[in-house]
Amino acid sequence: MAEGVAVVPPVAPYWGEIGEEEMTALLAASERAGWRQAVQGLSQGMRDNVMKAERAAFQDVLPIPEGSCVLDVGAGLGCIATELAVHHGVVALEGVPQRARFIACRKRQDNLQNLTVLNADLNAVRFDRAQFDAIVINGVLEWVGLFDLTVPPQEAQARFLRNLRDALKPTGFLYIGIENRIGWDQIRGVRDHSGIRYTSLMPRFVARWVCRRGSGYRARLNRGYRTYIYSYYGYQRLFRRAGLAIEETWVVPLGYNLPTQMVPLNQAAIDLYAAWSWMHPPLEWRDRVKNGVKRLLARPSMWRVFGSDLAFLLRPRNA
Repeated sequence: MAEGVAVVPPVAPYWGEIGEEEMTALLAASERAGWRQAVQGLSQGMRDNVMKAERAAFQDVLPIPEGSCVLDVGAGLGCIATELAVHHGVVALEGVPQRARFIACRKRQDNLQNLTVLNADLNAVRFDRAQFDAIVINGVLEWVGLFDLTVPPQEAQARFLRNLRDALKPTGFLYIGIENRIGWDQIRGVRDHSGIRYTSLMPRFVARWVCRRGSGYRARLNRGYRTYIYSYYGYQRLFRRAGLAIEETWVVPLGYNLPTQMVPLNQAAIDLYAAWSWMHPPLEWRDRVKNGVKRLLARPSMWRVFGSDLAFLLRPRNA
Protein backbone atom coordinates (compact mmCIF):
# COMPACT_ATOMS: atom_id res chain seq x y z
CA MET A 1 0.00 0.00 0.00
CA ALA A 2 1.47 3.36 -1.06
CA GLU A 3 -0.27 6.74 -0.55
CA GLY A 4 -3.60 4.99 -0.02
CA VAL A 5 -3.23 2.88 -3.16
CA ALA A 6 -2.92 -0.92 -3.25
CA VAL A 7 -0.26 -1.63 -5.90
CA VAL A 8 0.00 -4.91 -7.82
CA PRO A 9 2.94 -4.78 -10.26
CA PRO A 10 3.39 -4.40 -13.14
CA VAL A 11 1.70 -1.03 -13.59
CA ALA A 12 1.16 0.96 -16.76
CA PRO A 13 3.40 3.78 -18.00
CA TYR A 14 1.78 7.18 -17.91
CA TRP A 15 -0.88 8.06 -20.42
CA GLY A 16 -4.06 10.04 -20.08
CA GLU A 17 -6.20 12.95 -21.19
CA ILE A 18 -3.63 15.45 -19.85
CA GLY A 19 0.17 15.32 -20.11
CA GLU A 20 2.35 13.78 -17.44
CA GLU A 21 3.74 17.12 -16.23
CA GLU A 22 0.24 18.57 -15.91
CA MET A 23 -0.84 15.44 -14.02
CA THR A 24 2.07 15.80 -11.61
CA ALA A 25 1.13 19.44 -11.02
CA LEU A 26 -2.50 18.45 -10.46
CA LEU A 27 -1.50 15.92 -7.81
CA ALA A 28 0.65 18.47 -6.00
CA ALA A 29 -2.09 21.11 -6.09
CA SER A 30 -4.66 18.56 -4.88
CA GLU A 31 -2.56 17.76 -1.82
CA ARG A 32 -1.91 21.43 -1.14
CA ALA A 33 -5.30 23.04 -1.81
CA GLY A 34 -7.75 20.13 -2.17
CA TRP A 35 -8.64 18.28 -5.33
CA ARG A 36 -11.79 20.31 -6.03
CA GLN A 37 -9.80 23.54 -6.05
CA ALA A 38 -6.96 21.97 -8.03
CA VAL A 39 -9.14 20.89 -10.95
CA GLN A 40 -10.36 24.46 -11.49
CA GLY A 41 -7.15 24.98 -13.44
CA LEU A 42 -8.12 22.35 -16.00
CA SER A 43 -10.11 22.88 -19.18
CA GLN A 44 -13.90 22.77 -18.95
CA GLY A 45 -13.93 19.39 -20.67
CA MET A 46 -11.46 17.95 -18.19
CA ARG A 47 -13.35 19.45 -15.23
CA ASP A 48 -16.45 17.66 -16.48
CA ASN A 49 -14.44 14.46 -16.87
CA VAL A 50 -13.29 14.68 -13.26
CA MET A 51 -16.32 16.18 -11.49
CA LYS A 52 -19.55 15.62 -13.43
CA ALA A 53 -21.69 13.31 -11.30
CA GLU A 54 -23.90 12.55 -14.31
CA ARG A 55 -21.11 10.40 -15.74
CA ALA A 56 -22.36 7.70 -13.34
CA ALA A 57 -26.06 8.25 -14.15
CA PHE A 58 -26.25 4.77 -15.69
CA GLN A 59 -26.46 3.35 -12.16
CA ASP A 60 -30.09 4.51 -12.04
CA VAL A 61 -31.13 1.87 -14.62
CA LEU A 62 -29.00 -1.00 -13.33
CA PRO A 63 -30.27 -3.79 -11.03
CA ILE A 64 -27.75 -2.97 -8.32
CA PRO A 65 -29.00 -3.04 -4.71
CA GLU A 66 -27.53 -0.64 -2.17
CA GLY A 67 -24.38 -1.98 -0.57
CA SER A 68 -23.32 -4.06 -3.57
CA CYS A 69 -19.67 -4.87 -4.25
CA VAL A 70 -18.68 -3.10 -7.48
CA LEU A 71 -15.51 -3.08 -9.58
CA ASP A 72 -14.85 0.00 -11.76
CA VAL A 73 -12.33 -1.03 -14.41
CA GLY A 74 -10.11 1.69 -15.83
CA ALA A 75 -11.29 4.18 -13.24
CA GLY A 76 -9.34 7.12 -14.71
CA LEU A 77 -9.50 10.11 -12.37
CA GLY A 78 -12.25 8.55 -10.28
CA CYS A 79 -15.45 10.35 -11.25
CA ILE A 80 -17.53 7.19 -11.66
CA ALA A 81 -15.93 5.21 -8.83
CA THR A 82 -16.41 7.98 -6.29
CA GLU A 83 -20.07 8.43 -7.25
CA LEU A 84 -20.72 4.69 -6.96
CA ALA A 85 -18.92 4.58 -3.60
CA VAL A 86 -21.62 6.77 -2.03
CA HIS A 87 -23.96 3.76 -2.03
CA HIS A 88 -21.76 0.72 -2.68
CA GLY A 89 -18.47 -0.87 -1.81
CA VAL A 90 -16.25 -0.03 -4.79
CA VAL A 91 -12.85 -1.17 -6.03
CA ALA A 92 -11.43 1.43 -8.43
CA LEU A 93 -8.97 -0.39 -10.71
CA GLU A 94 -6.61 1.99 -12.54
CA GLY A 95 -3.45 1.05 -14.40
CA VAL A 96 -1.62 4.41 -14.28
CA PRO A 97 0.00 5.18 -10.88
CA GLN A 98 -0.55 8.96 -11.01
CA ARG A 99 -4.25 8.56 -11.78
CA ALA A 100 -4.66 5.97 -9.02
CA ARG A 101 -3.02 8.39 -6.56
CA PHE A 102 -5.48 11.11 -7.59
CA ILE A 103 -8.43 8.78 -6.88
CA ALA A 104 -6.91 8.00 -3.48
CA CYS A 105 -6.64 11.74 -2.81
CA ARG A 106 -10.34 12.12 -3.62
CA LYS A 107 -11.18 9.21 -1.35
CA ARG A 108 -9.26 10.70 1.57
CA GLN A 109 -10.54 14.25 1.18
CA ASP A 110 -14.17 13.19 0.63
CA ASN A 111 -14.04 10.51 3.36
CA LEU A 112 -15.21 7.72 1.07
CA GLN A 113 -14.75 4.74 3.36
CA ASN A 114 -16.36 2.34 0.88
CA LEU A 115 -13.74 2.97 -1.82
CA THR A 116 -10.60 0.88 -2.39
CA VAL A 117 -8.04 2.10 -4.95
CA LEU A 118 -6.08 -0.55 -6.82
CA ASN A 119 -3.20 0.27 -9.18
CA ALA A 120 -2.62 -2.75 -11.41
CA ASP A 121 -2.44 -3.88 -15.03
CA LEU A 122 -6.02 -4.19 -16.28
CA ASN A 123 -5.16 -7.26 -18.34
CA ALA A 124 -2.94 -9.02 -15.80
CA VAL A 125 -4.64 -8.55 -12.42
CA ARG A 126 -6.73 -11.47 -11.20
CA PHE A 127 -9.59 -11.37 -8.71
CA ASP A 128 -11.18 -14.11 -6.65
CA ARG A 129 -14.00 -15.97 -8.31
CA ALA A 130 -17.48 -14.68 -7.55
CA GLN A 131 -16.17 -11.51 -5.87
CA PHE A 132 -18.32 -8.74 -7.39
CA ASP A 133 -22.02 -8.02 -7.78
CA ALA A 134 -21.34 -5.66 -10.67
CA ILE A 135 -18.40 -4.70 -12.87
CA VAL A 136 -18.37 -1.38 -14.74
CA ILE A 137 -16.35 -1.11 -17.97
CA ASN A 138 -17.02 2.39 -19.26
CA GLY A 139 -14.95 3.51 -22.23
CA VAL A 140 -12.28 0.87 -21.56
CA LEU A 141 -12.88 -2.23 -23.69
CA GLU A 142 -11.72 -0.47 -26.86
CA TRP A 143 -8.26 0.16 -25.34
CA VAL A 144 -7.58 -3.40 -24.16
CA GLY A 145 -5.78 -4.37 -27.39
CA LEU A 146 -3.13 -1.70 -26.75
CA PHE A 147 -2.07 -3.22 -23.45
CA ASP A 148 -1.97 -6.86 -24.49
CA LEU A 149 0.11 -7.18 -27.65
CA THR A 150 0.54 -10.96 -27.40
CA VAL A 151 -2.65 -11.75 -29.35
CA PRO A 152 -4.93 -10.03 -31.90
CA PRO A 153 -7.08 -7.26 -30.40
CA GLN A 154 -10.35 -9.20 -30.48
CA GLU A 155 -8.76 -12.13 -28.63
CA ALA A 156 -7.26 -9.75 -26.04
CA GLN A 157 -10.73 -8.24 -25.52
CA ALA A 158 -12.41 -11.65 -25.23
CA ARG A 159 -9.77 -12.82 -22.73
CA PHE A 160 -10.20 -9.61 -20.73
CA LEU A 161 -13.96 -10.12 -20.56
CA ARG A 162 -13.62 -13.80 -19.61
CA ASN A 163 -11.39 -12.89 -16.67
CA LEU A 164 -13.94 -10.35 -15.45
CA ARG A 165 -16.83 -12.75 -16.00
CA ASP A 166 -15.15 -15.20 -13.63
CA ALA A 167 -14.99 -12.48 -10.94
CA LEU A 168 -18.77 -12.03 -10.97
CA LYS A 169 -21.04 -13.53 -8.37
CA PRO A 170 -23.62 -15.97 -9.79
CA THR A 171 -26.22 -13.19 -9.91
CA GLY A 172 -23.75 -10.49 -10.98
CA PHE A 173 -23.53 -8.51 -14.21
CA LEU A 174 -21.19 -6.43 -16.35
CA TYR A 175 -22.07 -2.95 -17.55
CA ILE A 176 -20.26 -1.74 -20.68
CA GLY A 177 -20.43 1.70 -22.28
CA ILE A 178 -18.77 2.03 -25.69
CA GLU A 179 -19.06 3.47 -29.20
CA ASN A 180 -20.76 1.77 -32.14
CA ARG A 181 -18.33 1.08 -34.97
CA ILE A 182 -20.85 2.16 -37.64
CA GLY A 183 -22.75 4.67 -35.53
CA TRP A 184 -23.90 8.06 -36.72
CA ASP A 185 -21.02 9.91 -35.04
CA GLN A 186 -18.50 7.74 -36.87
CA ILE A 187 -20.31 8.21 -40.18
CA ARG A 188 -20.24 11.99 -39.81
CA GLY A 189 -16.51 11.99 -39.10
CA VAL A 190 -15.93 12.14 -35.35
CA ARG A 191 -12.31 11.12 -34.68
CA ASP A 192 -11.83 7.45 -33.91
CA HIS A 193 -9.61 6.25 -31.04
CA SER A 194 -6.79 6.20 -33.57
CA GLY A 195 -7.08 9.98 -33.73
CA ILE A 196 -8.02 9.67 -37.42
CA ARG A 197 -11.49 10.03 -38.88
CA TYR A 198 -13.35 7.04 -40.33
CA THR A 199 -10.88 4.31 -39.30
CA SER A 200 -13.63 2.43 -37.42
CA LEU A 201 -15.60 2.24 -40.69
CA MET A 202 -12.67 0.88 -42.68
CA PRO A 203 -11.82 -2.81 -43.03
CA ARG A 204 -9.33 -3.58 -40.26
CA PHE A 205 -6.39 -4.11 -42.63
CA VAL A 206 -7.03 -0.72 -44.25
CA ALA A 207 -7.26 0.97 -40.82
CA ARG A 208 -3.92 -0.62 -39.82
CA TRP A 209 -2.31 0.69 -43.00
CA VAL A 210 -3.72 4.20 -42.44
CA CYS A 211 -2.62 4.28 -38.79
CA ARG A 212 0.92 3.15 -39.56
CA ARG A 213 1.20 6.19 -41.81
CA GLY A 214 -0.89 8.59 -39.74
CA SER A 215 0.35 11.49 -37.65
CA GLY A 216 -2.90 12.41 -35.92
CA TYR A 217 -3.50 12.44 -32.18
CA ARG A 218 -2.99 8.94 -30.69
CA ALA A 219 -2.16 7.39 -34.10
CA ARG A 220 1.43 6.53 -33.15
CA LEU A 221 0.27 5.04 -29.85
CA ASN A 222 -2.15 2.79 -31.70
CA ARG A 223 0.57 0.48 -33.04
CA GLY A 224 -1.13 -0.08 -36.37
CA TYR A 225 -4.75 0.12 -35.13
CA ARG A 226 -5.63 -2.07 -32.16
CA THR A 227 -8.45 -0.04 -30.56
CA TYR A 228 -11.25 -2.18 -31.93
CA ILE A 229 -14.88 -1.18 -31.58
CA TYR A 230 -17.74 -3.11 -33.18
CA SER A 231 -21.27 -2.90 -34.47
CA TYR A 232 -24.07 -4.16 -32.24
CA TYR A 233 -23.82 -7.59 -33.85
CA GLY A 234 -20.04 -7.55 -33.58
CA TYR A 235 -20.34 -6.91 -29.84
CA GLN A 236 -22.88 -9.71 -29.59
CA ARG A 237 -20.34 -12.13 -31.13
CA LEU A 238 -17.50 -10.85 -28.93
CA PHE A 239 -19.58 -11.22 -25.77
CA ARG A 240 -20.67 -14.71 -26.75
CA ARG A 241 -17.03 -15.64 -27.30
CA ALA A 242 -16.31 -14.44 -23.75
CA GLY A 243 -19.18 -16.48 -22.29
CA LEU A 244 -21.51 -13.49 -21.84
CA ALA A 245 -25.03 -12.77 -23.02
CA ILE A 246 -26.74 -9.43 -23.60
CA GLU A 247 -29.64 -8.92 -21.19
CA GLU A 248 -30.35 -5.28 -22.04
CA THR A 249 -29.08 -2.74 -24.57
CA TRP A 250 -29.48 1.02 -24.57
CA VAL A 251 -28.63 3.65 -27.14
CA VAL A 252 -27.01 6.60 -25.33
CA PRO A 253 -27.74 9.73 -27.42
CA LEU A 254 -25.45 12.08 -25.45
CA GLY A 255 -22.60 9.54 -25.30
CA TYR A 256 -21.62 6.88 -22.78
CA ASN A 257 -19.71 9.50 -20.79
CA LEU A 258 -22.93 11.43 -20.20
CA PRO A 259 -25.56 8.69 -19.81
CA THR A 260 -28.40 10.92 -18.64
CA GLN A 261 -30.49 9.72 -21.59
CA MET A 262 -30.49 5.94 -22.08
CA VAL A 263 -33.02 4.59 -24.56
CA PRO A 264 -33.81 0.85 -24.46
CA LEU A 265 -33.93 -0.85 -27.85
CA ASN A 266 -37.69 -1.32 -27.98
CA GLN A 267 -40.29 0.51 -30.04
CA ALA A 268 -42.21 2.03 -27.15
CA ALA A 269 -39.09 3.57 -25.61
CA ILE A 270 -37.84 4.90 -28.95
CA ASP A 271 -41.24 6.41 -29.76
CA LEU A 272 -41.34 8.12 -26.37
CA TYR A 273 -37.80 9.50 -26.78
CA ALA A 274 -38.52 10.65 -30.34
CA ALA A 275 -41.71 12.42 -29.26
CA TRP A 276 -39.92 14.10 -26.36
CA SER A 277 -36.64 14.99 -28.05
CA TRP A 278 -37.12 15.19 -31.79
CA MET A 279 -40.62 16.22 -32.70
CA HIS A 280 -41.42 19.92 -33.07
CA PRO A 281 -44.52 21.55 -34.51
CA PRO A 282 -43.96 21.61 -38.28
CA LEU A 283 -43.97 25.27 -39.25
CA GLU A 284 -43.03 24.74 -42.89
CA TRP A 285 -42.40 21.95 -45.36
CA ARG A 286 -38.77 21.48 -44.29
CA ASP A 287 -39.87 20.74 -40.75
CA ARG A 288 -42.44 18.25 -42.00
CA VAL A 289 -39.79 16.47 -44.08
CA LYS A 290 -37.36 16.34 -41.16
CA ASN A 291 -40.00 14.98 -38.82
CA GLY A 292 -41.05 12.40 -41.39
CA VAL A 293 -37.46 11.19 -41.76
CA LYS A 294 -37.04 11.04 -37.99
CA ARG A 295 -40.23 8.99 -37.66
CA LEU A 296 -38.97 6.64 -40.36
CA LEU A 297 -35.68 6.14 -38.50
CA ALA A 298 -37.31 5.70 -35.09
CA ARG A 299 -37.13 1.91 -35.26
CA PRO A 300 -35.15 -0.52 -33.09
CA SER A 301 -33.59 -2.04 -36.21
CA MET A 302 -32.21 1.35 -37.28
CA TRP A 303 -31.06 2.41 -33.81
CA ARG A 304 -29.39 -0.95 -33.23
CA VAL A 305 -27.30 -0.45 -36.37
CA PHE A 306 -26.64 3.31 -36.33
CA GLY A 307 -26.89 4.43 -32.68
CA SER A 308 -23.64 6.25 -31.97
CA ASP A 309 -22.97 5.00 -28.43
CA LEU A 310 -24.23 1.78 -26.87
CA ALA A 311 -24.54 0.51 -23.34
CA PHE A 312 -24.93 -3.16 -22.44
CA LEU A 313 -25.95 -5.12 -19.38
CA LEU A 314 -24.34 -8.56 -19.65
CA ARG A 315 -24.75 -11.77 -17.68
CA PRO A 316 -22.67 -14.95 -17.76
CA ARG A 317 -24.24 -17.26 -20.33
CA ASN A 318 -24.55 -20.12 -17.85
CA ALA A 319 -26.31 -17.90 -15.26
